[in-house]
Amino acid sequence: MAEDAETTTPLPEARATSATDAARALLVPVQEPSATQPPEAPGSVLPGRPEAARPKVRTAPHTPAPENGTPCPACGTPNHQHRNFCRSCATPLTPRREDNATGPYAGQRPALHRDRKRWIARALIATAVVAVVVGGVIGGPPAARAVQDHFAKRVAVHPTKWAASHEDPNHKAALAGDSYSNTWWGTGYADDAAGTYLEATFGQPTDLLALLITPGTSKRQGQQSEQARPQEFDLVVTDSSGKQHTSHRTLNDGGVQRVDVRVRDAASVRIILRSAFGAAKDKQVAIAEVEFFARSKN
Repeated sequence: MAEDAETTTPLPEARATSATDAARALLVPVQEPSATQPPEAPGSVLPGRPEAARPKVRTAPHTPAPENGTPCPACGTPNHQHRNFCRSCATPLTPRREDNATGPYAGQRPALHRDRKRWIARALIATAVVAVVVGGVIGGPPAARAVQDHFAKRVAVHPTKWAASHEDPNHKAALAGDSYSNTWWGTGYADDAAGTYLEATFGQPTDLLALLITPGTSKRQGQQSEQARPQEFDLVVTDSSGKQHTSHRTLNDGGVQRVDVRVRDAASVRIILRSAFGAAKDKQVAIAEVEFFARSKN
């Protein structure tokens, strides 16, 4: 029984061999590369983004310096005879002409040429204005009033009464101030009717500055010559004190015309005819409209 109970114990070398084999069985086998195996083909690649072509920089051609060129007055570099500026320091090579025919160079400010006539005219106007103002102040009330009347605002004034030394029954004096240019006052006499007058009276004293006269029967060119037109006349303005301001005036043949007066506190205006255009045995002197303008009190 002693022999039957005896067990077999493995040798140490056998145990080592069995452990090595078990470890090798756990390793992943790696295939050794073969020298005859072809390389793998590359995978697919996405196309790249197109890039704009870069500009090519060209090198400026080298210009040889002229041997007998014009030397620069600033740096002495010789330049071609047709150059206007130095190729080294850009100094002007062409002397500036007095008449400045080619104009100023770049970077140079041209001389300022003022119009002398314009400045002289402005100086004369300024002198005249100063003289008028100073004369109005120094000259006393009449001169001061003249300056005020010159710059015053003008307004229309309407007479309250019209009269005439003689009139055509169909063309009475009041028709010269009815604000219609196709109605007219007629003297009722043939030829120039020298000495006949037309008179307007104001309701209150007026600082009269000017009056507009429309000679003939109308302001229209084709109708105004149907009758004779006043040429020369005496203008008599009576002020509120009874003083008369008389002046001799002349009109042109046709068209509305202005006559300056400038009388303070005017009470009435009388137009005395002296001569006429187109006077004839079958025509009378006619005035279509007379308008008055006074100095505004505002």
